[in-house]
Amino acid sequence: MPSTTSIPRFLLPQRGAIWRTRLSTPSSTALTIRHASKAPKPKAPAKQPPKQFVLEKPTKFVPPSHGARLRKEAPRYPGPQLSEEEAAAQKAKKYPNMMPPDGTFMHWFVNNRAIHLYITLGTLFGLAGTVWVTNFKRNSPFADMLPAWSQLFVHPIAFFRTFMEVVKMNSDYVTAETMERRKRKVEDVAKRAAYRKAHGLDKDESFGGWTAKTDEQLLGPGMPVGDAESVEGEMPQSEPVVREKRPLKKWFGIW
Repeated sequence: MPSTTSIPRFLLPQRGAIWRTRLSTPSSTALTIRHASKAPKPKAPAKQPPKQFVLEKPTKFVPPSHGARLRKEAPRYPGPQLSEEEAAAQKAKKYPNMMPPDGTFMHWFVNNRAIHLYITLGTLFGLAGTVWVTNFKRNSPFADMLPAWSQLFVHPIAFFRTFMEVVKMNSDYVTAETMERRKRKVEDVAKRAAYRKAHGLDKDESFGGWTAKTDEQLLGPGMPVGDAESVEGEMPQSEPVVREKRPLKKWFGIW
């Protein structure tokens, strides 16, 4: 008889004919068959929302046992912390296109408000003085009497004294000229009134004549001087004054 050799199992095919006997045998486990039913399923009970836990109100304020944590500054650069000498040297170092460091003259000059205020006001007052002196020399007839600017540093007291005298003379001249101009205007108005009165033009009503007041209206309800003269020894008798009601002049029939 030929010798038989057993073949290892892992060399045989997994789905060969030798394994079909095991696969075809039914399993001993029982299969559960579910049939459709028309009976309604029982409803699951509705879930109630969980109750909120309400803390009891304390009788007094109870501070928390742990306070808020202080916020620590995060490092601005990677690396170890700088020493005090390195930090001081870094503050005093000049960087391009940056503000001057602390402790320098430029830092004091840039951050000093008094110096900026002095420079600003000095510039404004200087410009105002220059404009005033220029206008004074252009419009005043006493401009040639002003002292020279070279005398300001040689004789400052005499310079300011002469300057104030010239300014006072110019002020008096302007005042006299203004009074003369007003006097001429008043005389012109008086001449116009005399001309209108001589030619009878003052009685004509022109535009605005209905609003103008007469001499009697300006003087008020007074007694004329001629009526006050009486014979000596006679007592003046007071008579009731009857005033006539003047018709009102209306403009466009409204007022």
